Amino acid sequence: MDRNSPYYKQVALLIRCLPFAAEETCFALKGGTAINLFVNDFPRLSVDIDLVYLPLEPRKEALQNMHAALARIAERLNN
Repeated sequence: MDRNSPYYKQVALLIRCLPFAAEETCFALKGGTAINLFVNDFPRLSVDIDLVYLPLEPRKEALQNMHAALARIAERLNN
């Protein structure tokens, strides 16, 4: 793969961000990019991190907890 290609650079950034998301155990990685990075080797049109929230909680509580977890990820990424 061409290390100067936009796809390569996007994947490299995503891989640097994944450990920060992985610290939040309420989320699991899912989706096409995850499968592609770890199972297949096909270039994709988009590169993103798809997370699924695991705890079964009432909607209001789940939204508050997701927001808090995403804020912690953002804080770690920005420090």
